[in-house]
Amino acid sequence: MQVDRLNLETNEIEKVECIGVVQYQGQDKNADLTDGENYYVLGFHNNLLQIIDDTKDYYYYIPFDANDIGKKEGIVSGFHIIEDPTGQIKELFDRYKEEFSIKQKQNEKKLSRRLIRWKLKRLDKKESS
Repeated sequence: MQVDRLNLETNEIEKVECIGVVQYQGQDKNADLTDGENYYVLGFHNNLLQIIDDTKDYYYYIPFDANDIGKKEGIVSGFHIIEDPTGQIKELFDRYKEEFSIKQKQNEKKLSRRLIRWKLKRLDKKESS
């Protein structure tokens, strides 16, 4: 499907190919997206959604699933898939969700190790006093 994109560099409207539609949910001061609005997805780059946002040009956004808002730490906004005829958007969401979970587990392990080291240092100091 062809959609209009405002090229902010040339200030001209261009026709671009769209692979699907997502709906944004949430509030993010850093995003040019409106809660409840639908947006065209042009593709992906480095596991990011390429979306025509409120600027009418494309920008890259993290493919957080709106169904995870409030369920997973750090997710305050996301997208619902409205149209995905090829299944590519869902694949990206699933892949990103898996990578995000792995990173969270790694960070939890790092934090646990730091806490253990901190407690051991405190014990050592108490014993040496």
